Amino acid sequence: MSENSPAPVPTVPTAPPAAQPPQQKVGNGFGIASLVLGIVTVAGFAIPFLDFVSIGTGVIGAVLGVIGLIIKFRPRKAAIAGVILSVIGLVLSIILVIVYTAAFAGAAKAIIDNDTVPSASGAHSAKPGSSTSFKDGVLITPEMKIVITSHKIIPVGKKGNEYGSKPVIAFYYTTTNLTDKKLDPTTAWLFAFKAIQDNDPNAVNELDIAGLPDAKYLDTQLEDIKNGGTVGNAVAYELSDEKTPVDLVASGDLGLTKIGKVTYELK
Repeated sequence: MSENSPAPVPTVPTAPPAAQPPQQKVGNGFGIASLVLGIVTVAGFAIPFLDFVSIGTGVIGAVLGVIGLIIKFRPRKAAIAGVILSVIGLVLSIILVIVYTAAFAGAAKAIIDNDTVPSASGAHSAKPGSSTSFKDGVLITPEMKIVITSHKIIPVGKKGNEYGSKPVIAFYYTTTNLTDKKLDPTTAWLFAFKAIQDNDPNAVNELDIAGLPDAKYLDTQLEDIKNGGTVGNAVAYELSDEKTPVDLVASGDLGLTKIGKVTYELK
């Protein structure tokens, strides 16, 4: 090294960069809560009465979703989806609440105005009064008139009871429709009558329906009777014994209100 050469400058070793702590992913609790409530709202809006709850979950879900969108530096996908589902479910819930409320109010008003009780056949049964009666085998209601023309006992194996295991009592009758409502002779009878043999000291012995006792009514037993029209039919009940008389009990509302009773001896 020459005398004129500059002296070497000593180098100072640099310290390695400090280790950075791992960055934790930041979630969005408001957005997730909004998404869950939005799903609940959409799932429950179509169910009657539950849609009232869906209105509440929809409002809360929408609010939480908006908060989730406002917060900075947080994932926003869940919040966006939560707001969309909550608003959709909320709107649909409000619409169906209005629809269901109107439907229930209309049905209640119709029942009150008509003062009727819905029957199993879709028609209505009137309140019992002077226009309803059952005597001498004739049933009269505001909706129909049934006239029992004859009855007979059919033993096991005989025509009309070829496949039964018990003797039956068969009633032959005509049905007249007094309204414009849909009515057939079989439904009219089953809605109006119950057959009872009072041979049980502890319970009411209501007889079971047997097969059609006369084949000539196969095509007419379910005919739609016009207003003022009359159609014939027959019905049979399985007897639990061959001595106890059969009480035919008539009502206008599936047995809730008794109109009258006629007793038929087994001969």
